[in-house]
Amino acid sequence: MAQIFMARKSKGFGEILNQQRADKTHQKGLEKLQQKVQKGPLGDKFAGMVTNPKGEAKMSEVLEEFVEPYLDFAQNRSQQEKLFSIAVIAWNLAIMPENERQPMIDQLIKVGLKGNDPLAQQDTREIIDELIARKQKFFAKNKRYIVDFQLQDTGKQFHLSVASMLSNPLVKP
Repeated sequence: MAQIFMARKSKGFGEILNQQRADKTHQKGLEKLQQKVQKGPLGDKFAGMVTNPKGEAKMSEVLEEFVEPYLDFAQNRSQQEKLFSIAVIAWNLAIMPENERQPMIDQLIKVGLKGNDPLAQQDTREIIDELIARKQKFFAKNKRYIVDFQLQDTGKQFHLSVASMLSNPLVKP
């Protein structure tokens, strides 16, 4: 009987250690992302960045839910990074005024896919349009602007950190 108790205790202790490691990884990821954002071109706008504002959903969880239908298509870390990059672009485009959206998409495709064949450009445009529609349908109330994200490989899966703002820093009030 004592052996069974010890085994359960050890299993519980191992779970606690794993959670502590995950928490440290998460915190380091957030700190690294915050430093990256503050060193970026809009860094001065994020001097007082709040990690998780009270009453607001964690944007990492929101972004994961946003891309969830597409995650199975991303077979490796590189594809996951690309998926999240396109998702962030689409998310931010969806909160822009509609009359500014299409020219921005055109510019992004022109610059980002320069030299790619027209079919790749069309596919990218369709994915962005589909993600914008998904954002408007399922996440319409969330108007937070995604500044950047960081994807960390934790071995079995990934850990996502997201820097966001309650308003778009590029749109003048």
